[in-house]
Amino acid sequence: MAAAGRDPLAATLAAGALSCPMCNEFHFTDTRAAIDAAFNQLSVPVRWADAASNRPSGEPIRPTDRATILRPVDAADPAAGLEGLDIRWWLVPAFHRGPVKDWRTMCANAPFEIVDTAPTFKTAYQARRCLVPLTSFIAYSEPKGWHKGQPKMRHEITWGGGIRYFAGLWERSYPADVPEGLESFTFVVGAACADVAAIQERTPAVLTLEQGMGWLDLEGPGKAGFAEPGGAGTYVVAHAPRDAVMSAEMRRLV
Repeated sequence: MAAAGRDPLAATLAAGALSCPMCNEFHFTDTRAAIDAAFNQLSVPVRWADAASNRPSGEPIRPTDRATILRPVDAADPAAGLEGLDIRWWLVPAFHRGPVKDWRTMCANAPFEIVDTAPTFKTAYQARRCLVPLTSFIAYSEPKGWHKGQPKMRHEITWGGGIRYFAGLWERSYPADVPEGLESFTFVVGAACADVAAIQERTPAVLTLEQGMGWLDLEGPGKAGFAEPGGAGTYVVAHAPRDAVMSAEMRRLV
């Protein structure tokens, strides 16, 4: 087990041995009722453990925000039913015992290449997989002539409508300032698919309902089920300036 507050993942990323994951913003603009209806198609019941958030549907979800996950009630039998609830986005590993703010390793995303081997993610990959519903995610590119400190170009990535699911992992830890326990999640990011490669090097694993159930099956293919990036036409990429997705209330604050 890694020492409290430390993880070889940080050294791996800092050394440049693996390109840093890059998905720091996504959206879910649908409802829990729509999630229920989707899983009802597969006769998989969803039980909600908390009340739905009052977050405006167009408001971006960013690291450390709370967001919805779906996890098996019985990890050995995902088809028997799922539990839905909102928890913290940015995984804090079980071995971390310091304050939450002291866990600074970038764990909003889990690199595909090491999700099953890095101490931060390995036990969750083996036992605590989840799905993170979304309706789009955001990618950024550097315009021609861009210099550090200047705004990047913002793009919204969709797929023609409907709910999709990040391939997620969840964890329960006991940081010094949350003795009752903290639940948090991350999701898998790998090489960019053809539609996003011109924008950035990494793309999150965005799964259909059926692929999502395969991810939850601990005896299934795991990450091998989405090892190959999607080909051209997988996503719709649209330029999305910040104001296009901000509420009027949010715009007044910036």
